[in-house]
Amino acid sequence: MSLIEQLKTKTLIGDGAIGTFLYLQGLDRCFEELNITDPKKVEQVHDAYIKAGSNVIQTNTYAANKIKLARHGLEHQTKRINEQAVQCARFAAVNNDIHVLGTIGGIRGFQKRAQSIDDIVESFEDQMDTLLQCDIDGLLLETFYDFEELVKCLTIARKATDKPIVAHVSLDEVGVLHGGIALKDALLSLEDLGADIVGMNCRMGPFHMLQSFAEVPLLTNSYLSAYPNASLPDYKDGRLV
Repeated sequence: MSLIEQLKTKTLIGDGAIGTFLYLQGLDRCFEELNITDPKKVEQVHDAYIKAGSNVIQTNTYAANKIKLARHGLEHQTKRINEQAVQCARFAAVNNDIHVLGTIGGIRGFQKRAQSIDDIVESFEDQMDTLLQCDIDGLLLETFYDFEELVKCLTIARKATDKPIVAHVSLDEVGVLHGGIALKDALLSLEDLGADIVGMNCRMGPFHMLQSFAEVPLLTNSYLSAYPNASLPDYKDGRLV
């Protein structure tokens, strides 16, 4: 059964961050490079999340675009890194009820002038083209702090495929994106642009995400999604927790 068909009758459970998981194992390098240098490590992450109850897993491709890979001298390996990432996820997702989403991460962050939108679009198109040629069940556009960038990426993706697309923003504060855009308005815009699933990931924990969703109505054509992290840091007994 397809991802969208399943969502009509049940709530699906996503996985968690891949880079964080690898970092906790003592790996401090370009995590996407591991798709080709140590794929077993990546497969173990997918397997752990599936065993924990994930119905939906994402490829290890958050930063597998030419712009970010260039920081490690790996921009010429972009195609191979993305292809191998899908293979790693598929190897773990032996059960037909596990859906594999090809992940594309935001590039700009809060630094709007760090990259021109033309370079970003070229990078998105390059990565997206490779992922869509592989065996994925949909695309996950995640950790976008710059709403303009997400709109560009989603527009490109919707023209390129009829596969399900998940579009996630990352909030500046509870219920508000960077630049003062209300979460409700952002998600309604993403729905209008053709996203099948809209929501948020990163930065906010479950408590703050629930607060943020309080002003968001149930949408007509899109499902809602939340991928919280461990929440914002707090200072207790002289240390950050």
